[in-house]
This record gives sequence, C-alpha cells and structure tokens, in this order.
Amino acid sequence: MDKRGSSSGKDNPSPHAATNAADAWIAERDRRIAETARERAHAVTLWRRLQKTDRATWKETVAGDAEYHRMAFCEKLCDESVELAEDDADAAQVLVELALDLVPEVSGDRHQIGAIQEYIWKHVANVFRARGDLRKAQGAFEKAAEYFLQGISGSQPTLIQRDRLALLDSALHRDRGDLVEAGRLLDHATSLSDKGTAAMIFLERARLQRQLTHPDKALDTLSLANRRAEGGEPLLLLRLAIEEADILCDLRRFADVKKLPAALRKAAESHPLERARLLCLEGRILAGRGDLDGAVAALEKARKAQHPRAAAGLALLYLEIASLYAGKGRMAELKSLAEEALELVASPGLGREPAATLKMFGRLAAQDKMTPERVQSFVSDWLRFTIRR
Repeated sequence: MDKRGSSSGKDNPSPHAATNAADAWIAERDRRIAETARERAHAVTLWRRLQKTDRATWKETVAGDAEYHRMAFCEKLCDESVELAEDDADAAQVLVELALDLVPEVSGDRHQIGAIQEYIWKHVANVFRARGDLRKAQGAFEKAAEYFLQGISGSQPTLIQRDRLALLDSALHRDRGDLVEAGRLLDHATSLSDKGTAAMIFLERARLQRQLTHPDKALDTLSLANRRAEGGEPLLLLRLAIEEADILCDLRRFADVKKLPAALRKAAESHPLERARLLCLEGRILAGRGDLDGAVAALEKARKAQHPRAAAGLALLYLEIASLYAGKGRMAELKSLAEEALELVASPGLGREPAATLKMFGRLAAQDKMTPERVQSFVSDWLRFTIRR
C-alpha cells in the first residue's frame, strides 16, 4: 500500500487536540492575569510599608527582605518614579535604581525578566528626560529596546503596561520637538489604555495640542480627561486644573478661569513643581485682569518657589508683567524686571529658542526699545516655543 499521501496523527493533530491546546493556552493566560493582579495589589502594600521606613535605608531594606523581590514591586517602583520625576528627579532616580538592583533577585522566565528590564530602563530614561538630559534619556531608551524582543518572544504575552511605556515614549519625542511622532505614540497608548491610564493619556494629548497651537482642541480633550479622572488622585486633578487654566490664559479668557478647590490647593503644597506652576498661573490671571500690583506680588512668591521645571512659566509671567509696565509707560521698572528675568536663561528647564528669546527681550529692554506691541510679540513667541508639560 502506498503511504506517501498519508500522515501520522502526530504530524496532524486532531481538531479535538487543537481545541485542548487552545483551551490550555487561554487557561494559562487567565491564570497569569489573575496572578499579576494579586501581585500588583501586594506591591501596593509593600510600597506603603517601605514608605514608613527611613528613605536612607531603603536600599538595604529591599535587598535584605525577599518579600520585596517581586517583578510587580519593581513595576510599582517605576510607576511611583513617574509621579516624582517632575518634582524631584533625584528621588525618582532612587526608585528606578532600586528596581534595577532587584532584577537579579526576582523570579520569572527569561521573557518575563526581559520585559521588566525594558520597563525599568524606559523609566530610567524618563528620569533623565525630566532632568532635561535628552541625550542620556535616548541612551536609556535604546537600552530598553535591547530587552524588547526578549520580552515578547515567549509563548505567553507578558503583562507589561505598554500604554504607560507609550506615554513615556511620547513625552520624550515631545521634548525633543518631534511632535508628529509624539502624537502617533499617544494614539498607540490610547489603543492600549485601560481606565487607569485614560485620563493621563488625555492630559498628555491636551498638552501636545496646546503646543501645536490648537488650544480649543486641547480644552475639549481636557474635558474628556476630567471625566475619566473624576474621583481620582488629587495630583492628577491638580495637573488637569492647572493645564485648563493656563490654556484659558493663553486664549485671554481670564474671566473663565475657575477658582481652584481648597483640596487641590492643599495637594499643591506637597508637590513643589505644581506649587510653583500654580503661583505662576495666579500671577498670569492677575496680570491678564490688569492687576499689576497683584501680579508683581505673585511673581515674588513664584520666584521664591522657583522650580527648574517651572522656569518657562515664570519667564512668561515676567513677560506678561512687562507688557503691563510698557502699557503704563513705566520703562524703568520694565528694564529692572528684564534684568531679573535674564537670571532664568541658564535654567535647565528652558530650551535653546526660549533662552535666546529671553536674551533678546533683555537686550531690547536695556536699550529702551520696548513698546507694548513688542512685548506682546515676545509673549506670543514664548507661548509658541515653550508650551510643554
């Protein structure tokens, strides 16, 4: 009998066997999802426990207690670093370094370990980005890419939060000025997002739209973000409120800016960057309403609370007060104000074009060549160059 056309059952599994294999794969996937959810919940408990100890001993505490040697805890450290990076990049770096130190101690297959390495290195990159060191940020992103294929090549998908990674990718491209790619990555983050990240993604999209000089679109997007964030973390709600108010100021709609609830003002006190931004915002509102004395008082408070990441907002407040001085013909005070503003030129929170704009403003003010129209053109240029974060 000619058997050339026949095949063994081993080479061609029956439909029943294929169904069993698919069911087993789905069961394993669901088991991993449930296990990861439990691990993430436990990581929150571990993080709260660690926060109660002396920060100076965190490295020794984590290294010496096997309970912390978990991928979910590494992930939690990274997620917390994002919240800290803008306010305190040094503190954020402590967390990502703790996560890196833990990698040799955690258990998992090579694909899971590769995925968590990618996750951590992208958060290392985010710390560098928050510091304004885009070269080192790019290097860390490239390091993360080395682990990408290892992380996705397993038989089961890893449960890395790729919507969060896409957000970090987008922020780096935005800061580098590649706004088209930043937008594409936000689209990707949206396609992957769950309820927990939707508001953050909408906030980033609104910031990007504002930078692209589409303030009305940005306000619509912030409305979506506020709906997703309702009842959420005070810090996120604070950032949304500040962003909305700043956009309204850009549009000169000062009367539409809502008073910030007391709870959010209190939240700002615990976050130096948001406090500095809020003080700059209050000065902008007063300047926009023509209250020169109030705006100058707010400027003084903002100067004392100066944060490197708020330098652009502080410089904008200087320019808007300068516009009021020019309108009243108080040129000596405008010149003095410009001299103060020039102290911000070396701030790491400014890019090359904003720094050059500020230098030109100082030079023209020193030469008594400022008019209300010219100062307002500087305000417009500043908004175009520096709207970010």
